[in-house]
Amino acid sequence: MKPKPNHLMLVISIFSGVTCFAQAYSGYDNYIYDPNDFATGWIEYYHNGMYNDWLSGMPFDDPTTTLGRPTIDTTGDDWYIPEDEAAPVNPVYPAFRYFEMVFLGEEGYITVEFNHPVRDDENNPYGIDFIVFGNAFQVIGGGQGWTNGDPALTTVGPDGFYEPGIVSVSQDGITWYSFTNDSNFMSGDPNFVKLPADVNDGPFCDSFAPTLGRVYDPCNPDTSIGEWNQWWAEPTNPTFPVDPNLWFDSFDGYTVAQICETYGNSAGGTGYDIDRLDLPVDPVTGKKWFQYVRIDDKTGGGNAELDAVSDVSCCGDYKHPFPQGDISKDCRVNFEDYAILAGYWLEQIVGDDPAKVADIYEDDNDIIDLYDLGMLADNWLSCSWDCD
Repeated sequence: MKPKPNHLMLVISIFSGVTCFAQAYSGYDNYIYDPNDFATGWIEYYHNGMYNDWLSGMPFDDPTTTLGRPTIDTTGDDWYIPEDEAAPVNPVYPAFRYFEMVFLGEEGYITVEFNHPVRDDENNPYGIDFIVFGNAFQVIGGGQGWTNGDPALTTVGPDGFYEPGIVSVSQDGITWYSFTNDSNFMSGDPNFVKLPADVNDGPFCDSFAPTLGRVYDPCNPDTSIGEWNQWWAEPTNPTFPVDPNLWFDSFDGYTVAQICETYGNSAGGTGYDIDRLDLPVDPVTGKKWFQYVRIDDKTGGGNAELDAVSDVSCCGDYKHPFPQGDISKDCRVNFEDYAILAGYWLEQIVGDDPAKVADIYEDDNDIIDLYDLGMLADNWLSCSWDCD
């Protein structure tokens, strides 16, 4: 039995009579798009068979659709929603157009790359290092269809529709480390290193969690996508994962609104922790890392599609390094760091003495002294994460 999502704080707007939902995710709200947070290039693409976009007839064969952020708004399906109406992607209405994702097909695969190393970082939410976005969706209960209407009026069942893909990562594009222990996957190929047989298989991409394009916030709807919009606000943050302990059946009986409240600012997607893999570590940082991602269609699992791949952001990552003087490693230099330094004042460091964290001035005296205090003062109130 999968755990149920946590309940959220409800904020009641007395004047408007609208119930607004708020949940703070420090450092992850008001995401500003940066293409460097995502795969920036594709290396190789092979598809087996092909599906076509039923509205345009165009094939899903453009690998560049996997670059950049996942889809925010798609179009109407010409069934329940007019084709020319913007339709925010949400857990029951995924990206589905030929210009939004690429098709793999049985035994198909694609390789994409980041323009920087993606590192294993214990500071990342849930330990997740990167996220893969497909077009899985939660199945609506009771035979309902999605009409682009009020998310609070549509209820889902326990099931999801997904077509899993196997995810592998590489440092050089040659040797791959795969999130599977399936003995049939790349059988006999020494360039694929798989998970041990006694650990959980997966996770598989294009499954949970379905993509959420915009934050659900009926108090601040973005009417630029249409005057009809009373629920969807700014785009979500694709660098912030959903709790990986959840699954489709965690939301059985929930409304679409309640699912989106649980996502908060997250865009969803399937999260991966590379600590599970036997990757070599960087001798400088002591961290596992990769730069290439390969997605293979999982045999017998349907036909996987790929929308995007993102690098999870956090305090201390390549874009938000710890400031000099940040002893507490919270990406800011303040009284918390001063208190730590004061607690070790004039202490002589021997071996792995805990006081070593406060020895922030690079010298050879191994004493917590005025030089360290000066370094703290020179960087006072420096900040690199959640600084507003």
